[in-house]
This record gives sequence, structure tokens and C-alpha cells, in this order.
Amino acid sequence: MQEIFILRHGQAEDITECVTKNDFDRNLTEEGKERIQKLSLLFNSLQEGVDLVLSSPYNRAKDTAEIFTSNLTPKPELKIVDFLSCGASSKDIVKGLFSHLALNKVVLVGHSPDLEMFLGKLVGAERIKLKKGALAKVTLNNSIEFSGELEWLITAKLIKKFKLKEKKQNLESKV
Repeated sequence: MQEIFILRHGQAEDITECVTKNDFDRNLTEEGKERIQKLSLLFNSLQEGVDLVLSSPYNRAKDTAEIFTSNLTPKPELKIVDFLSCGASSKDIVKGLFSHLALNKVVLVGHSPDLEMFLGKLVGAERIKLKKGALAKVTLNNSIEFSGELEWLITAKLIKKFKLKEKKQNLESKV
């Protein structure tokens, strides 16, 4: 594994809106789905290519992973894994990734603060804040020690700006 992409799940419904009142069952909101859709289209345009997408089994993460994966070409395999469940430690995540070291590019879809702490560990920081629907790319320097360099971080705000720029350019080209 040479590159890890870390994706925090999209905007989810409040637990009070969830029918079961169970955190595990919370779904993405329409806005959350739309933002992940846009993110996946932007990511696909970067032509990064992904070997595998690993997701937490929680509904909001699983839905995020499914939407994200659906727009990628070629379409990578999606696996639901317990080591990305809410409350996972960086040690749990590293242990879970060991069986995937032969792959070049892996996407992890999960939760805050778990992924924030893991991302921080990878790049030598305590924690790197990830807003909902944020995607970070880390190039590993050492896959045994899981240390690397943050290449980029895409936020929902950036996706909105990208979309506005795109619309503005389309209007200007029609004039």
C-alpha cells in the first residue's frame, strides 16, 4: 500500500430523526448524499484510481462508501470492515490494514475522531480535523510503520467553490 485516502462520512441525520434512535442506523441526509456524489465525481476526474474501498459498517459510512465507489472508473471492490466502526483506535485501523499492504491505493471510510487521529498519526500530527465529507490523500513513506505525507485535503467547501467556478466558466464560454 503506497497511498491511503481517508474519507469521513457525509452529513447524516440527527439521532433524534433516526427511526430506531440507534447511532448505527443513522442515514445520510439528502445534502450528505449530494456532496459525496460531487466529491466522487471530482475524485474520479483526478484519475487517481483505487484498488479497494474499506468502510465502517455504520449506515452513514456504508452509504458514503457506496455513493463514492459508484462513480469511480474503474470501479473498485468495496468491503465493510469492523475495524473502522465508531470508536476505532489508530492501532485497530493499522492492524486491520495489514492484510491489505499489497494494494497500492486504498480508501478508508469512517468516523470522527477515529479517522482524524489516524490521519494525524500517519503524518506526524496529533490530529487533523476532517469535516463531514472531507477526503485526504496520504502517500506512505513507510508502510510498516504507517508514516507518510499529506498530499491534499478536499473539503465540502472546496467542492462548492469548484462547482461554482465550473458553472462560471461554462457561462463565460457560451458568451
